[in-house]
Amino acid sequence: MPSFFVNFDVIPDSMKCFKLFFFFLIAFFGSTVFAQDQEPLIDSVPKIPGSDYTDFLISDSLKRFYIVEDDSTYTYKMIVEDLDELLREHSSVLHAVTVGKSEFGLEMKTVRIGREVPKKDCVFLVGNIHAREDFSSKLLMKFLNVYLLSIDGKSNLYPFAAAMLDSVDIYIMPVANPDGLKIAQEDFEGITDSVNAYIDSIYCLEDFPEWKANGKGIDLNRTFDDGNFAVKKGGGFQPKPASEGYKGAYPAQPVETQNIQKFLALTKPLVTASFHTKGNILFWADAQTHPFLGTIDTKIIDRIAAASGFKVATIAKYASEYGCGLENYVRSKHGLIGTCVELSSGDRTRQQHADDQFNVQVWKLAWNIPWIFIENAALYNKEIRANSEAYLILNF
Repeated sequence: MPSFFVNFDVIPDSMKCFKLFFFFLIAFFGSTVFAQDQEPLIDSVPKIPGSDYTDFLISDSLKRFYIVEDDSTYTYKMIVEDLDELLREHSSVLHAVTVGKSEFGLEMKTVRIGREVPKKDCVFLVGNIHAREDFSSKLLMKFLNVYLLSIDGKSNLYPFAAAMLDSVDIYIMPVANPDGLKIAQEDFEGITDSVNAYIDSIYCLEDFPEWKANGKGIDLNRTFDDGNFAVKKGGGFQPKPASEGYKGAYPAQPVETQNIQKFLALTKPLVTASFHTKGNILFWADAQTHPFLGTIDTKIIDRIAAASGFKVATIAKYASEYGCGLENYVRSKHGLIGTCVELSSGDRTRQQHADDQFNVQVWKLAWNIPWIFIENAALYNKEIRANSEAYLILNF
C-alpha cells in the first residue's frame, strides 16, 4: 500500500497556500492514495446471532463468562458492577479510564480496550446520553462482553478482535448520563437529595420513564459547543429546564458535556459513535462539515446500512435542527467522523420498547455496528487524520 509523509512544520507561513493545497490533495484524494485496494476484513461476520442470542459462545459451558443483563432492566449499579468484573477478568486488555462525574456525583464510567500503552488511533462509543434510551447502554455492554470473549477465544462472533488490539484502541462509555438513567428507571438510591433539590423547577412532559435530560433538566445532546448554540432549536424545544428539550443557558453548561468535550480534546478519536433510540436510522453528516470530510464517512455509513438494514438519513441542512449534538460537535470542532445511531424500530411515541425486547429490537440487527466503526477506523486512519488536518487549517 503506497504512502508518503510531508512535514508541514518546515514549510514557512508565507507558503500557507501551498500547505492548504497539499492538505486538499491528501484529504480529498486520500482514498485513492492510501486505500485504493483496501476492503473491510469482514462486512458480515460469519456467525449471526440465533434465536437464543447466546450462541455467540463456542460452547454452552462458557455461559458463565457472559454476565450482561440483556432481558430485563439493566440499572446503572448493575452496569458499574459488570464493568468492574470485566476489568478484573480481562485486565491485560481492558483498562479503566477516568472521564469525570455527573452533576449528582456519579461516575461516567469508561473503559479502554487495547494494549497497556494507549494508542493515538482510537474509536469512542457512547451510550445513554439520553436517559430513557437504555437499549444504548445495553448494546454497548453486550458488545463489550462478547468482544472480550472473542479476544479470549471463547466466542467467534468477532474473529478479528484480538488482531485489532495492534491497530486501534476502543473507548466505551456505556452511560454518559447516569443521573438521567437512574431517574428514568425510578432508581433514586444515592441521588434522592439531589433530585429533590431540582425536581420542582423542572417541567416534566410525562412520567419518569420518559425522562430524557440529565438530573438538572438539560438535554445533553443539545449542549455540545459546536458553534450552533445560538440558533439551536429542534423538535420539542423547551425554554426552561425540562425532562427533555432544554439546551441550557449557555454552550456546554452540564458537567457531563464538559467532561466528554475534555476527553475528546485529549484522545481525538478517529470515529465517535453515539447510540440512541428509536428509529433504526443513522444520522451521519451535516451540510457545514461534510464537504470537508472526504468520502470515508460515506463508505462507513453505507457498510453499516448494508449490514444492519438501518435507514440512512439525508445530509442535515439546518444547524437549528442538527446543531449541538455530540456527533455534530466531533465533526465541527475536530473534523473527525461523528455518527448518531438510533436503535430499535420507531413508533412515533416517547415510550421505549420493553426491556425483554432488546435482543429482537437491537442485538439482532446492530450486533456488528460497533465492529464496523472500529474496523473502518483502522482501515482509513490516515485519510481520516488528513481530512481532519485540512478541515482544521481552513476553519480555525
